[in-house]
Amino acid sequence: MSNKKQQQEPDELQNVEQALSKTEQFIENNRKQLLSGLGIVLVVAIAIVWFFNGYVAPKNEEAADKMAAAVRYFELDSFALALNGDGMNEGFIEIIDNYGITETSNLAAFYAGVCEYKLGNYDEAINYLNKFDAASVNMEPAALTLVGDCYVAKEDAKSAVKYFEKAGAIENKLTAPRALNKAGIAYESLGEWAKAEKCYQTIKDVYFDSQLAMEMDKRIERCQANK
Repeated sequence: MSNKKQQQEPDELQNVEQALSKTEQFIENNRKQLLSGLGIVLVVAIAIVWFFNGYVAPKNEEAADKMAAAVRYFELDSFALALNGDGMNEGFIEIIDNYGITETSNLAAFYAGVCEYKLGNYDEAINYLNKFDAASVNMEPAALTLVGDCYVAKEDAKSAVKYFEKAGAIENKLTAPRALNKAGIAYESLGEWAKAEKCYQTIKDVYFDSQLAMEMDKRIERCQANK
C-alpha cells in the first residue's frame, strides 16, 4: 500500500510539472498576442470610463438644467406644457429624445408617464412608465402602481391587478398597503373574491399599523360573503 502511494506521488508531481511546462510554453509562444489582448482590454476600459465621465455626466447635468422648467409646469399641474414644452423651454418628451442615455432622461420618462396619465392618454402613459428604470431611483412601487391605475382607467382589471400585485410584493409600509388595496378592488371587479380577500388579509396582518388596515374587516367580510 505504501509503495503504491509512493509511486503515485511522483507520477502526480510529474503531471503537474508537465502542465506547468505546457502553460509556460503557451505564454512564451503567444506573448505578443496576449499582450495585444491586454492592451485592447485596457483601451476599452479607459474608453468606457471616459465615455461616462467625459460625455454622459456633462450631458446629464445639461439635461437636468433643461428639465427644471418642465418640472415647474408639472408642479403647477400644467401637464401638457410639462410634456411638450412652451416653445422656449423643452418638455419631458424632448428631454427623453435628446438625452436618452442619461439618468435625467430616465426620470423624465416617469414624469412623462404621470403627465400622460393625468391627460387621459393611458397607452402613452404605460409606454413611458415601462421605459422608466424605476429600480435605479427606488421608485418601483410608485411606477408599478401607476401602470395599474392606467389599466384600471382602460377598464382592463386583469392587466391592472398584475401590476398592483407586483407593487404590493415590494415591502414598503407606505406603498404596499395602497397597492394591495387596489389589487383587492380589482380582484373584486373580476369576481375573484378569494384573491381579493387574500390582499385585504395581508394588509390587516402585515401592515396593521397603516391607515387602510382599519377598513379591512368590512372588506374581508364582503369577500367571504361572496365566495
